[in-house]
Amino acid sequence: MRRAATIALVAAVRHRVELRRRRDHPQLGLAVFLGAAVGTLFVVGSLPIPYYEAFWPEPGAFHYGTLVADEPDRVLVRAREIAAIALVVIAGLAGLSATTSEDWDSPPVELLTAVPLPTAILGVLGDELLESSWFVVPVAVAGSLAFAAGTGQPVVLVGVLFGSLVIVATGLVIGTAIGIGTRAAIRGSPRLYRSRNAVGFVALFVTFVGLVASRTAGGALARTPLGWYGDLLLVTTAGVDATLAYGVVATVGSGVSLAAALAVVVVSARVLWFAEVDHDHDHSHEHERDDRSHTPTTETNGVDTESTASTATDSSVQSPLETTLGHVLSRPTMAVTRATWRRIRRSPNALVFVVLPFAIVGPATANVAIQWPQLVPVLVTLYAAAAVGLGTTLNPIGNERIALPAILTTPTGRRSVLRGHAVAALVPGVPTAVTVAIVAGSVTGYSVGQLAALVVVAVALTVGGVGVSLGIGSFLPNLKGPTAASLSPPELYAMVGYLFAMSLLSTPAFAGFAAIGSGNANPSELPTLPIYGPAFAVVVTVLLAGSVGFAGYRYAARTLDRYEAGGE
Repeated sequence: MRRAATIALVAAVRHRVELRRRRDHPQLGLAVFLGAAVGTLFVVGSLPIPYYEAFWPEPGAFHYGTLVADEPDRVLVRAREIAAIALVVIAGLAGLSATTSEDWDSPPVELLTAVPLPTAILGVLGDELLESSWFVVPVAVAGSLAFAAGTGQPVVLVGVLFGSLVIVATGLVIGTAIGIGTRAAIRGSPRLYRSRNAVGFVALFVTFVGLVASRTAGGALARTPLGWYGDLLLVTTAGVDATLAYGVVATVGSGVSLAAALAVVVVSARVLWFAEVDHDHDHSHEHERDDRSHTPTTETNGVDTESTASTATDSSVQSPLETTLGHVLSRPTMAVTRATWRRIRRSPNALVFVVLPFAIVGPATANVAIQWPQLVPVLVTLYAAAAVGLGTTLNPIGNERIALPAILTTPTGRRSVLRGHAVAALVPGVPTAVTVAIVAGSVTGYSVGQLAALVVVAVALTVGGVGVSLGIGSFLPNLKGPTAASLSPPELYAMVGYLFAMSLLSTPAFAGFAAIGSGNANPSELPTLPIYGPAFAVVVTVLLAGSVGFAGYRYAARTLDRYEAGGE
C-alpha cells in the first residue's frame, strides 16, 4: 500500500505540473475540451432535444438505449461490436502516444534520487494515463449516462459505467505497454528508432482504415473474446440476454492483462532510460551543417551576408527549381524553404498527419461514390487541398525552435520563417491539388466549366489553407523534439482544429457542387455549370479561404513577433 501511495503521489505531482503549464497556455486546455466534446458528440449521438436532433441526427448510445425493450438482441450485438472496436482504438491511440512521448527518452533524475526505479517508472506511467484520460473518460461517462437515460433504468448505469471504465483502463495500459515495449525492442537500431513515429502512425492508419472501411471488422472483433466486454457492459440491463460468465471472464482477463502490461512497462522503461545507444551520432554532421545552412540571411547596411559558409557551398548543387525560386524569393525566405525541404527528407515522420485523416476520409469517399459519384471529385480535391496544410506549416514555431535565438535577432528572420514554410508547402502542394482536381473531375465526367470551378476551389483552399495552418500551428505549437536537421510532427490538437476550420471553409463549395448533381436524374452525368448557385458558392469559398488564410498568416506573424527565445 505504501508503494501504491508513493506511485499515486508521483503521478499526481507530475500531472499537477502539466495542468499548471496548461493554465499558462489556455489554448491547450481548450483543445483538450474540444477533442473530448467531439468524441462525446459521436458516442452519445442524437438526443430528443429541440434543434439538437436536427443538428446531429446520427444514432448513438441514447438511441440504442431506447431499443433495449423492443430489440434487445440487436443492442447486444452492437454492444459487443462497439466494445471490441473501442478497446482496439483506445489501445492504438495509447500505443501511439507512448511511441512518441518524450517522458521515456531519459530518466527523471529528481525521481530516481528519491524513490526506487520501479516506483518512478509507474509514477511516470500514471501521469501518462492521467493525461490520456482527459480525452477518453469524459466520452465513456457521457456514453454510459446517455445509454442509461435511453433505457429509463437507473440500475443500467452501474454495469455500463463499470464496463466502460474497465475498457478504458485496459486499452490505455495495454496500448501504452505495447508502445513502450516496441520502443525498447528497436532501441538498438538507430534507423528504426528514429522512424518509430512514422511506423506507429502508419500502423494506426491501417487499423483505422480497416475498422472504418470494412463493415465486417466490428463483427469479426465481436466474435473474439474482445466482444465479451460488450456483455460486461450490459450485465445489469434487464431484458438483454448478456452472458454473465463472459463479463466475469472479461474482468478477470483485464486484471491479468494489466499486471502483465505493468511488468512490460517497468522492464521496457528500464531499457529506454539506461540503454547506452546514441541515435544522433550518425547524423551529427548533418545536424551541424543544417543548423548553419537554414538560418535566414542577415542584411546589414544594404549588404546581404550569409550567416554561414555552408549555404554558399550548397548553392552550387541547387536543383533547377531552387535556382528558379532563388530569382523570385528573397535570400532569407529561400534559405528557410530549402532547409525545410531537406529536413523533411531527413524526418518524413513530420508529415504523418498528411495521410492519417485519410483513414476516415477515404472510406467515407468510397461510400459517397456509391450513392453520389458526382461528389467524389469534390471530396478528393478538398482533401488534397487540406492535406497541404497538414505538414510543416502546422508547426512553424516548433520546427524552428532550435534556430529561434538567431532568427529573433535577425531583421528579416521572423517573417522569412513563415514565408519559407509557406513556400515549401505551396510549391509542391498547389500543382498536386490542381492535378488531383483535373484528373478526378475528368474521370467523373465534369464539363469544362465544372473543371474550371473545381480548379479554382483547389487553388483557393490550398493557398488559404496554408495561412490557416500557420495560424493554428502558431496557436498550438509543438515545442518538443526538433533538432537542427529534423522536424517535429504537429500537435494532434492542431490537426483537429485545422481540419475543422478547413471543413467550414469548404462547405460552400461542397454545397454548390452538390447542387449541380441534384438537378440531374442520372447522377453519373452532370449538367453544365449554371451561372448562379454553384458559381456563387465557389466565389464565397474563394473569398472565405483568402480572408481567413490571410488572417491566419497575420496571427502567426504577430505570435512570432511576440515570441521570446526559450519561451513555451
